[in-house]
Amino acid sequence: MTDTATRYDSYWRLRDESRTKARSRSRVFLALRLLEEAGCVSRESLPLSLYEIGCGPGWALEVFREAGFEARGCDVSPEAVDRARELGFEVRCRDIEEGGEEDPVVSGVVDVLVCLEVLEHLREPSAVLEKMREALSAEGCLVISLPNEYHLISRLAGLFGRSPLGGPDDPHLHHFERASALRLFEGAGLEVRGRLDDSIVPPRMPVLRWLFRPLLAVLPGLFSIAHVFLLGAKVEVKTR
Repeated sequence: MTDTATRYDSYWRLRDESRTKARSRSRVFLALRLLEEAGCVSRESLPLSLYEIGCGPGWALEVFREAGFEARGCDVSPEAVDRARELGFEVRCRDIEEGGEEDPVVSGVVDVLVCLEVLEHLREPSAVLEKMREALSAEGCLVISLPNEYHLISRLAGLFGRSPLGGPDDPHLHHFERASALRLFEGAGLEVRGRLDDSIVPPRMPVLRWLFRPLLAVLPGLFSIAHVFLLGAKVEVKTR
């Protein structure tokens, strides 16, 4: 077992399952909304093939399957992969940065690619994004979720001497805000077709989440905990 696999086995063991699962599902609902609003998904188009990179224990895959997708994925953690397989999913255990002949993101063409809260963990996120772009079908869509680590609570913590971006054990190798995320996407030949933001108020507080909606709409940089992007391959306009 690689060091990366061991590290992420530990990562998933330490997660608060109920809270992490609720946050994961919240991002999926935003992803589904983006796909529907962009016309990527309709009753007539389902079932579409969907592949999730970094699927963990399969919590997001469950929601996508319920929505009618043929969902499968991969993750670097053997323990997380086993849990996803117990839910009935076809999931491979692999490090997406290692690639290889059997890499499904290279060898297969899919309708929808999903990557939720993963890019910030990767050494070379731009290289993985390029793989994703190449794996999309002609009308395919890519859904990316990135944590917003510069939200209000994080900034307030910084004022009181706490590191807003975590300590030495922080698994995030990159800390994106919207501008740097857009540069990353553009460099990989992708264009943004939609974006929704997930509130800093946790799903277990629905009334407070509803009350914070106006603030989230006006100041997403302060009141969102994650940005969910819908992306597609950049269309090159040929000139005569």
